[in-house]
Amino acid sequence: MKMNNIGEVISGLRKQKGMTQEELGNMSGLSRVIIAKIENNQRAVSLEEAVNIAKVFAIDVATLYGFIDENKEKTEEETFVMAFKSKGMDSRYLNEVRRIELLVDALFAQKEIRGE
Repeated sequence: MKMNNIGEVISGLRKQKGMTQEELGNMSGLSRVIIAKIENNQRAVSLEEAVNIAKVFAIDVATLYGFIDENKEKTEEETFVMAFKSKGMDSRYLNEVRRIELLVDALFAQKEIRGE
């Protein structure tokens, strides 16, 4: 399952588990409204929130972000992954670099939303 963004990933996983937004919110320590905003990409997800949501689905945060289809948002040539690739990094580590980049992007989006 590859999605366009973290909101779609969370929504998809929640629906696969047959959970409501309220149930996911209660289990992750968030409100239903926050879950709805995240799923609709009206609000960024903090790293702590992503970790808590991932725990509900019994996965780690890197796996949660790993469901995003990176090609939909950026081409590899537009990312810093290309720099690691050009230095000859082994392909098994490139996926970890991609996941780190997604987490960094999420942190910057959160700051942007807050106006920092």
